[in-house]
Amino acid sequence: MADRFALEVDDLHVRYGHLHAVCGLSLRLKRGESLALLGANGSGKSSTLSALCGLVQPDSGSIQIDGISLTQNPGLCRSRLGVVPQDFAFYEEMSGRDNLMFVGRLYGLHGTRLRRKVREVLDFVRLADVAHRPAGTLSGGMQRRLNLACSVLHDPVLLLLDEPTVGLDMNSRDAIYQLLESLRDRGCAFILTTHQLHEAEGFCDKVAVLRKGVLIAQGTLAELARQNPQPVKKPLHPELEESRVDSVHHFAHELRGPQGTNLESVLSRILAESNAREVTP
Repeated sequence: MADRFALEVDDLHVRYGHLHAVCGLSLRLKRGESLALLGANGSGKSSTLSALCGLVQPDSGSIQIDGISLTQNPGLCRSRLGVVPQDFAFYEEMSGRDNLMFVGRLYGLHGTRLRRKVREVLDFVRLADVAHRPAGTLSGGMQRRLNLACSVLHDPVLLLLDEPTVGLDMNSRDAIYQLLESLRDRGCAFILTTHQLHEAEGFCDKVAVLRKGVLIAQGTLAELARQNPQPVKKPLHPELEESRVDSVHHFAHELRGPQGTNLESVLSRILAESNAREVTP
């Protein structure tokens, strides 16, 4: 199972008018692997995730989830995909159990199988004791775990997580990552966006760095330390420069966590070299 690709992306391009948001992105992710997708605001992270879950139609390139083409069979791909957004993807006035029952029906689960899966996932995220309470009355950490539960109820092979621990204290963050490690052990693959470098370094197998829509470097921490970043083009239109600020200082300001991590040092070097190699189209 671990040798199967959960995700294959080849030469992906996404444009919004003059803005080339994703420029030729290619990556592979095996089952059970985890990838931290890093980049400053405007680097293309959100556009990449939107394309992977089918919310944005790519201009060109291909996406396969568990060997299935997203373009040719979007419904089957989505049945193998889970998405954990920053915003809560549940109804606050409904109980946690009712939210999961609702989500399960959307994924085609019914009857005994649905009830069994809801019990299992509530136990998995340790919310069984509070499953009767309205979701809006739960603590922030519990709501994050419910958000995760809604995304893994159907046993996805690929999970997209957009800053899943934002706003949580250390204990709640640790609880989320313990759950994710259990899912990874079962063969689920992850793409994680985060500004917490110590989380990316401590949890993810690989790191991918986006700059102006270009994947300038990817690999393990050791591989990144040896790589030369890909050059990127300066914007064709000067007004785009301000909307895609990605200087080393700006990126470092966005990335948080203990100073002096190995990943911080590697990223600073990669971004500095990428800035130096920027070319005019």
